[in-house]
Amino acid sequence: MRKEFIKYLVSIGIITKALRERIETIYKFYQEIYPDEITDIFITDYIKEDGSREYENLWFFSEKNCMEAKQFIIKEDFDVTPIKKRIFYWTIQKQNYDFKKATEKSRLHLRFELDAGFNCVFKAAKENCDYLKIIILKYVVPNLKE
Repeated sequence: MRKEFIKYLVSIGIITKALRERIETIYKFYQEIYPDEITDIFITDYIKEDGSREYENLWFFSEKNCMEAKQFIIKEDFDVTPIKKRIFYWTIQKQNYDFKKATEKSRLHLRFELDAGFNCVFKAAKENCDYLKIIILKYVVPNLKE
């Protein structure tokens, strides 16, 4: 797996060997079946009422597509969808986040719709908001359908 992916995982608190191996296995699965280079990673997360962090879905991105492993810790549920110039709507909800630097209280929620009616949902907590901002600027905004 790419060094920057590992750095990202550590930055959002994914430090256990078992969880990293699970992500590596999914990454290798997508590499085997998908021809384009995987250029980015994102894990949706949120903070539960008890204050613990919940990791939900694992996303990989290429220049043209996004790949999702739903509830990746406990399931084997994978999909790929093309996003290149196919996004026709997006909405962002933010809380305690200025789009500059995340804090412990920062939360960010993104939903975008593709022209085929498919919805993609992303949640981020704390420092992960900064990474979701990168995803928005790199993959969502440039791929708005004209």
